[in-house]
Amino acid sequence: MKNSPSDLEAWHSPEGRRIKDAVLGINDGVVTVVSFVGGLTGSALPMHTIFFSGVMSNIAGSISMFLGGYMASRSQRDFYQRESRREWDEIRDTPELEQKEVVDILLKMHFSQEEASLFVKRITKDPHLWHSFMMKEELGLSDTDSPHPLKDGAWLGTSFLLGGTPPLLPYAWVHSLSLAFDLSLSLSIVVLATLGVIKSYYSSEPAIKGAGEMVLLGGSAALAGLFLGTILPKLFHLS
Repeated sequence: MKNSPSDLEAWHSPEGRRIKDAVLGINDGVVTVVSFVGGLTGSALPMHTIFFSGVMSNIAGSISMFLGGYMASRSQRDFYQRESRREWDEIRDTPELEQKEVVDILLKMHFSQEEASLFVKRITKDPHLWHSFMMKEELGLSDTDSPHPLKDGAWLGTSFLLGGTPPLLPYAWVHSLSLAFDLSLSLSIVVLATLGVIKSYYSSEPAIKGAGEMVLLGGSAALAGLFLGTILPKLFHLS
């Protein structure tokens, strides 16, 4: 599957990061919940017990994803702000050293000494441009990637919750445990395959490859949950 340059650029934009976070959250939700209910189905627990346990697992996983996303994003934001302040201090206190660092960076990029010197004269006339250049080229940080902890956490948590919902639906209205799990697994496979196609679209890989990888990994986790839920209780005489 080939993409236009604008599609590929979108994958690396803040919006593209949102898409990747959504794929991650939904995938985790599907795999976690279908594995969980699969294990409980193998234990032959009552239908309503499996359903409500699955709902609680989905909610707990969503909260965990929210907190994890929030803390990771907050740490990233704090790191960026700390480095930004340090870079401003260096520009103010040791401008000659910072100018030399600009030259060194440009020389590594195969600029000539003359070109680098001209560039330094121009960029240092604008402190904000100078600061932005040093943040990006020296530290690999960009303000366009500035994280928003609450939004990032909410995005991941909501994605997990959405992903964990389809595997639970059959347990709400089907009366047969085996049929409920079959439908749950089928819905999960559809969701995972769709995620794989979406991922493939933005990463320029064949759709069948992306869908196959997602289904294989998610399906393996679900079957493992069912296996453990069926075998372990018998080994430990719990059923």
